Amino acid sequence: MGVGLLKQEKYQQFILCGAFVRKAVCMQIKSITLYNSAGDKRTINFKLGQVNIITGKSSRGKSALLEIVDYCLGGKESGIPDGVIQDKVAWYAVLFQINETQVFIAKSQPSKDSSSQNQVYYNSANEIIIPELSQLEANSNNEAIKSFLSDLIGISPNETIVEEGGSRRQFEATIRQAIFYLFQKQGTVANQDILFHRQQELFIPQAIKDTIPYFLGAIQEDRLKLQKELHQARRKLEQAQSSLKEAELITKQRFIIGRNLLIEAQQVGLIDSNFIAKDTADIFKALDSTLSWEANEIILTGNDKFPNLQVESEEIWQEFKRINEKIVATEAFLNQKTGFSKEATQQLLRLESINLFKTENTSANHCPFCNSGLLESIPSLSAIRESLINLQNNVKNVEASQPRLIEHIQQLKERREELRRQKKEKDMAIKAAIDEQEAAKQIRDNNAHIARSVGRISLYLETLEFLDEDAQIHLEIQQLKTLVASYEEELDISEITANLNSILNRIGQQMTEWARLLQLEHSDSPYRLDINKLTVIADRPDRPIPMRRMGGGENWLGCHLITLLALHKHFIERNRPVPHFLFLDQPTQIYFPSKEAYLNLEGTPFDEIIRANPDMAAVERMFNFLFDVCEELSPHFQIIIMEHANLGNNERFQNALLEEPWTDGRALVPENWISSI
Repeated sequence: MGVGLLKQEKYQQFILCGAFVRKAVCMQIKSITLYNSAGDKRTINFKLGQVNIITGKSSRGKSALLEIVDYCLGGKESGIPDGVIQDKVAWYAVLFQINETQVFIAKSQPSKDSSSQNQVYYNSANEIIIPELSQLEANSNNEAIKSFLSDLIGISPNETIVEEGGSRRQFEATIRQAIFYLFQKQGTVANQDILFHRQQELFIPQAIKDTIPYFLGAIQEDRLKLQKELHQARRKLEQAQSSLKEAELITKQRFIIGRNLLIEAQQVGLIDSNFIAKDTADIFKALDSTLSWEANEIILTGNDKFPNLQVESEEIWQEFKRINEKIVATEAFLNQKTGFSKEATQQLLRLESINLFKTENTSANHCPFCNSGLLESIPSLSAIRESLINLQNNVKNVEASQPRLIEHIQQLKERREELRRQKKEKDMAIKAAIDEQEAAKQIRDNNAHIARSVGRISLYLETLEFLDEDAQIHLEIQQLKTLVASYEEELDISEITANLNSILNRIGQQMTEWARLLQLEHSDSPYRLDINKLTVIADRPDRPIPMRRMGGGENWLGCHLITLLALHKHFIERNRPVPHFLFLDQPTQIYFPSKEAYLNLEGTPFDEIIRANPDMAAVERMFNFLFDVCEELSPHFQIIIMEHANLGNNERFQNALLEEPWTDGRALVPENWISSI
């Protein structure tokens, strides 16, 4: 879908200046009611879609009407002046007509030690009968009423725009910001320095600047929704681009990665080492074939014999050492015997060679050496002879036992050799068992290595994406880029600025036309509303003239009237969510030379006023202007004027009077309320 088509579909929802096409919501004042503590009611009924005038002397409560409406529109503090009204009134109520629906809002008088009141009674129906005091019980609060009325007149969810790096907090415009265009107090309506209601209060000028683009329709009604959709579209685009980047990286490296995995598979024996891949497809096919690999079964047959072999080998070794020790001992003994026999034989041979030792006469009375007779026997000689005889016998015995010792030693050596052979056989058997275990371990290691390779190949094949220029992800990214671009274009602040300038230019054209009609100063030059300085500018060829530098209260009043009425005309024609009424408190005060003269108007014939004050022609011109504009916008606009002047010869003025002039005993608060205890 192209940008043009997207924009066409989106902007089919809009009319000029970006506002949604919606049903016009007309909010006007049907009546204002006061209750005293006794339950008595004082109701002033207003005419919808017309000019409504209440005239009378000073301090009759005319200006309080404006404050009552502001208070019932969710105002926290009551601006109703101290005195009779606050002393005698218990509840204030306003009945609003909003298309076919009526909304009744009532608030009690703040307590004596407080100027604010948050509790509200309200009711909504097609037709409402003004309730009695006993029926008034708070069922809501200021915040709820503010939200309810904002929704009812069509103020959509919105958020003020703060320039990048700005320190102001963003907030939502509600019906409480729309009141800047609904009221012109006595001290505001002809003020040279302030143009809008409450403009002189702290933070209010910036609140007006921040919210007027929304009320004028320079900002889309669904801007918050568009911002959310833009955020979501950007997030989806980032995710798609991230997926594309990862996929493209895999695609770019797929041949290298696949080739390396192929080499690894060949090294572990999964693929024939002689296989040569011609292209990427061959690599993928070969790698895919490895996924059917199954691990080799490991069969260990010698594991149970290994401990027995070790025991048997140790037993043979111990027997071998024991036999060897016998051989060593026997050979040592044989060597000892052989040495004795040789020495004894040698000595016997020496004695025999000299015939020194005679053995024939063995009597103890004969000398063994000379064989001569002795008178007495010699013991030592006997012993010598016995020893010599024993020596001869021992020599004979030794010589007789040597062959048997040699034979025994030979048998031991044969046994030792047999044990040596058995030990060697056992060692070979043990080595064979160890080799078998090593082979099994090697098989296990090979299986593990191959399994790792197969796992890597499987993961690679599963995560690999094959992309080309026509892939779905490319199409999705292009669509998301187009959508993001369309949202950014709609939300571009420069577009809002352009829309706002266009709206202000058209409002300025209307202001210029009406300035000429009212014969304001510099009306031969274009007039415009400067929302940055919140004032009116007359653009003379040589220099711009701000309202405060225009001479005379008539020009200041005229600037207020043409600005507020031009704004309301725009609000109505563009179906903007601003209540369709305007309060003007004593607009004619600037036409009289003194406050005393103005306050003494009541009862003075109109012809005498004109003769005494030529500016009364301008007064009548002003009222006719108000009637003409209200009729032009009828039935969608209502003007409520509180005045001291009473144009007795002006039929339209007289028809607009809601009640007899508030003189003598007539006033907002009935005289009988004041006299009652």
